[in-house]
Amino acid sequence: MITHNRLGVGVLLVFGLLASWSSGLRAQEPFGTLSTVKADVHYANGIPEAEAKKVSDYLQNEFESIGTQLGLGLEKKVDVRIYDSVGRFLAETGLKKPWRGAYYARRILHVQPVQALTQRKIFESTLSYECARVMLDPVGEKGCPLWLRESYAVYHAGAFRSMTAPLGAKLSSFSDLNQDINHYPDPPQRDDVQYMLGQTMDYFVQKYGEKKAMAVFKDFDGMTSVEAVFRRVFGEDFATVEKAWAKYLEQHTVPFKK
Repeated sequence: MITHNRLGVGVLLVFGLLASWSSGLRAQEPFGTLSTVKADVHYANGIPEAEAKKVSDYLQNEFESIGTQLGLGLEKKVDVRIYDSVGRFLAETGLKKPWRGAYYARRILHVQPVQALTQRKIFESTLSYECARVMLDPVGEKGCPLWLRESYAVYHAGAFRSMTAPLGAKLSSFSDLNQDINHYPDPPQRDDVQYMLGQTMDYFVQKYGEKKAMAVFKDFDGMTSVEAVFRRVFGEDFATVEKAWAKYLEQHTVPFKK
């Protein structure tokens, strides 16, 4: 009897440990998930589902809006991850500073805690900017230059409109924008560079109309040069467009006092 009781107790202990271990694994699962047509939004434990839904709904609307405006579609659903701390966000993205509220890289959209974005009043502008980058990523593989994609992303996010015109900034070619972006990558935390990028897309809209300006992106097919795309969409040689753009930017900066 004593032997059987000990055996029974041992079996119960084993089952108890297994149940506890299994429950522990479930408790340690790092993310919950909300799925939409456009994205799978994974959110860390401890984040209210309502906050994850706020991100999910905003992304869904943005992807649809940008897709309609540019005539583009998402080839695959986007993998989105919302973190429970800014520190975790930085660790997962490899970024050094927390100023950037979200970051799209390697087909994953990383997002800081919603409360952090809300407190800094950058929820909408941050996600709008990254959504534009997501939508234009495949176009970059078809020859659309980085400066043009970033110009649209900054323009779409709209934050550049509240920035002060930079002092003494002067660009003579579109490649100057690429140099600035590459020198201060992902994207630069430089208001002057962001201002120039936003003004670039604003120039195309004012000069050629929104319909043509937005149609330029879907014209990249991986075989046609940038020069040929501009000539076909804008009806002008690339050099002509570039020269007029440089003059426009010069008029939208503050010259050095002599």
